[in-house]
Amino acid sequence: MIESSQTNIWEGHWACAVLALIGVLEENLVPGTLEATIRKHLEKTVEEHPNDKQYRAHKEYAGFRNGILSLLVKKDQSCHALGHDVIYAYYMLAALSRSEVPATVELYNAMTALLEGFAASGPGYVTINGNNIVIDPEDIPVTTTRVQLTPAVVLDLFHNFQRPYQMEKGDMQLGHLLTHGHSILELKQVFRDHGLVQSETSLFTRVDILVYANGLEKNPTEYDPPFKIPMSSPLEQPYWEQAFADSRHGHYYKYAYSYLKLNRMAGRNLSDFGSFSRIL
Repeated sequence: MIESSQTNIWEGHWACAVLALIGVLEENLVPGTLEATIRKHLEKTVEEHPNDKQYRAHKEYAGFRNGILSLLVKKDQSCHALGHDVIYAYYMLAALSRSEVPATVELYNAMTALLEGFAASGPGYVTINGNNIVIDPEDIPVTTTRVQLTPAVVLDLFHNFQRPYQMEKGDMQLGHLLTHGHSILELKQVFRDHGLVQSETSLFTRVDILVYANGLEKNPTEYDPPFKIPMSSPLEQPYWEQAFADSRHGHYYKYAYSYLKLNRMAGRNLSDFGSFSRIL
C-alpha cells in the first residue's frame, strides 16, 4: 500500500487481493479441498507483485485508526472511484486488527494519500455505448430507495440490478457493488461509534449512477452476451483455475471473498451462482 501511494493508487488492488485470499482461507469460506489451490494463488500473487522495500515496522502510530475513519466519514456521502476509498480502508484496517504488525506513521500517510487520491479522481467512469464516461452524481435524480444497509440488502441490490452485458464488460460495476457494500458493512460492524452509517449513502449513490447510465445506453435490450456464460462458483475448482490464468487485477479474489462473506453474514445458503457469473 505504501508503494502504491507513491506510484499508482490502483496498484493497491494487489495488496487487497492478497488480503482477500487470506480472508477466504482464515474464515473457512470454501471447502477444505480448495485450500491448497487458493494458497497457490496467494503465493503466486505475492511473488509476481513483490515490494521494492520491506515494511519498516517502527513505532506504532496511535492515531492511525481514528485518523483513517475520520477521513472516510468526512468524505463518505460522496461516491469515490467505485468505492475504492472504503474498500482499501477496510482491507487495511482488518489486516492490522488481526495481526501484530504495527500501523506506522508512514503507513498512515500512505493510506491518507490513497484515500485522498480516490476522492480527487471523482466517482469513477461508467461504460455507456462503448465509451467510458464520468457521471456527476450531483446532476442526476435520486432513484434508489435509501434503507438501512444489511448484508441481505447488498446482495439483493446486486442480484436484482440488470444492465446490458456490454456495459458490465466495460466497467465491472456489479462486482464493485459487492466489494463496496461488503466493506461498508464490515467497517460499520467493527467501528460502530464512528458515524460510518452515513457511508451507506455512497453505495446507493452508485446505484443511482448505474440506473441513469442504463437510460443512456442505446442498446438497452442486450442484457445477454452473444455467448453462453458458464456458471462460475468460487466453491468449485474451475473458478480458481480460471482466476489463476487471469485474476483481472485481483478482482476474481476480491469478488469471491465479498460474495461468500456477504452470504454468510446474511445467513443465506449458496446454491445459484447465475448472478455472480455476470461479473466475470
